[in-house]
Amino acid sequence: MVQQRVDLEEFFHPRGVAVIGGVDRAQTEDELRAAMDARWGTENWHLVNPKGGSIGSVPIHVKAAHVPKPVALAVISAPPAACTGVVDECGAIGVRYALVFSSGFSEVGPEGAALEAALGEAGRRNGIRIFGPNTNTNAFEPVPEVPGLRGGKIGVVTQSGHNGRPIVQGVHFGIGFSRQVPCGNEVDLEVSDFIEYFAYDDDTAVIAGYIEGFRSADKLRTALEAANAQHKPVVLLKMGATDAGSRMASSHTGHLTGSDEVINGLFEQYGVVRVRDLDELLETAALFAKLGPDVAEGAGLYSISGGSSTLMAEAAELAGVAVPQLAQSTQEKLHRHIPAYLSVSNPVDNGGAFITAQPAEIRRQVIRDICDDPAVGCTVVGVTGAVAPMTDLLGDDIAAVAEESSIIATWNSLKVDEPGFDRLVASGVPLFRSFRGCFGALASYHRYQRHRAGFRVRPPLSDAVPEAAIAALGASPPDAGAVLRSFGLPLAAGQVAASAGDARRMAAGIGLPVAIKIASPDIFHKSDAGLVVLGVDSLDQVEQEAQAVLGRARAVAPDAAIDGVEVQQMIVGGTEMIVGVTSDPTLGPAVMVGTGGLFAEILADAAVRPLPVDEADAYEMIRSLKGFPLLDGARGRPAADVDALVQVVMATATLATALGDRLAELDLNPVVVLDRGQGAVAVDHLMILADPTLGP
Repeated sequence: MVQQRVDLEEFFHPRGVAVIGGVDRAQTEDELRAAMDARWGTENWHLVNPKGGSIGSVPIHVKAAHVPKPVALAVISAPPAACTGVVDECGAIGVRYALVFSSGFSEVGPEGAALEAALGEAGRRNGIRIFGPNTNTNAFEPVPEVPGLRGGKIGVVTQSGHNGRPIVQGVHFGIGFSRQVPCGNEVDLEVSDFIEYFAYDDDTAVIAGYIEGFRSADKLRTALEAANAQHKPVVLLKMGATDAGSRMASSHTGHLTGSDEVINGLFEQYGVVRVRDLDELLETAALFAKLGPDVAEGAGLYSISGGSSTLMAEAAELAGVAVPQLAQSTQEKLHRHIPAYLSVSNPVDNGGAFITAQPAEIRRQVIRDICDDPAVGCTVVGVTGAVAPMTDLLGDDIAAVAEESSIIATWNSLKVDEPGFDRLVASGVPLFRSFRGCFGALASYHRYQRHRAGFRVRPPLSDAVPEAAIAALGASPPDAGAVLRSFGLPLAAGQVAASAGDARRMAAGIGLPVAIKIASPDIFHKSDAGLVVLGVDSLDQVEQEAQAVLGRARAVAPDAAIDGVEVQQMIVGGTEMIVGVTSDPTLGPAVMVGTGGLFAEILADAAVRPLPVDEADAYEMIRSLKGFPLLDGARGRPAADVDALVQVVMATATLATALGDRLAELDLNPVVVLDRGQGAVAVDHLMILADPTLGP
């Protein structure tokens, strides 16, 4: 394919290199030349250090301007305060890229952050793309080749050079890598740039990354769209899972959609496989690389122990991996060689002694029979205890059959100094150290394959703000209900009454029964404070409850601004859901839908997607909920109007797009979804503006 990131292709293959700052003067000239030629892939490299001198016949130039040949890349190891000046010097001689090895920038505090900002500005001023600072030269370090590599290679991008190293050390498990890129502090070039680069790299089949945070939402989406278009799975270890919900406390939406949930929503949109530790990152990426695309679901399980078979089956079920019963004809073939008292329906237990009692052609035919079953997409062979010669022979068998079938192996023993283990590594089959890791990765693999056909670029939503919304935002205080209605959101009919008597008259006009709620911009969770009364079915009771609600509000929130009580149409029946908007510092606005009502936060059953979204996203979010059966007619309930709920989600997303930074949060709870064909109605709402003084 054509590499779209030509700039990074030039970065990785510079026509000349100036190494500025750190010089190892203890090296001999031969050692220096060997190391530099191997790392930079060119003989056009030069040393620069203010002290000058030489190493053998290799001169050390005092300034970058003294380098006699044009160079494209500067590798800078200088004190942090000096790096900006060095970049300016490089700009004067036409350097296009700078790798800033130096540390002591934003990672050490405000003073370092100021130096980092100045460094970034120097890069922009001189037209130099900067890699780092606080990084290393691993991006240019040759990755060892794996003899007889099975499958494709993994491109690794990390925000920690050290955490990249244990990943690429997977070469010792027969895993191949195209390149390791540690991005450092990302003053300019960032992880998304390199995800996009790997997407178009012919030498990369799978993209793996250790990520602490993303800088640009647009770059990230562009990179993930490229990976999807080129059919490159992306497996990421994204830190920050424990930060969910810490940013917000005002609305139900805020409690349910912390920044990590927004990240998960983005990953769902683009099929990113999220893992939780470095071992899982390596093994999952390796499975994708070695297995290749389109291996069918359905795992055949094979081991030399009944206990191991039980462990495998349970781990598979917990991970959601299908373990189909083998066909009767397959079981009959297996029982020709495996005693009848052993189970071969799936898992297949050979009893152990079978391995040493049978010749290689029979042992391997048993594995082939499992692989050939029409319900089996791949076969997982569990090697639990290292027991020579059984496990040595089993390693031979797996290696032999793997040439013609999709086979995964686990080596569950800590004892790896075994010929059987070495043969599995040499065979190149996907190799795991635990059943949990194996089936978790396999579940992720199949989920990616199922979703791959649905990968798409989402069109932007309209950012037009209706005239009615502009007027409502300009009111003092802003009229949230009018804003919502202007975007087509269906709200229950209601009016704000300044007194109990007004409430009585309004209820007569709306029609009984009604709900009575406090109307105050300063009181968020009205139900928790006892400021909502439902099902009021007489006018006398309306007046009494309105007076009581006003009294309770003044008692529990004496400093709150109180506009009166809202008298609202009572919606009977339906299923209560919640729809809302929150904002992530990097990804921007996100829309949420979940099981709603009083217990929304307790149930914590919500799906989140950053904008833009389309109707397919909305349906996927709704169907992913644990509470979806309530909408789908569970236990004889009438099916709810899911299509109407989708339209509520889309109208909410359009509102969030149009209002942009003016909207901090929006909480529609509950949204009552009526029976199919009867629509959905938002019964209560809370809109929080980022700055109420911004107006329209």
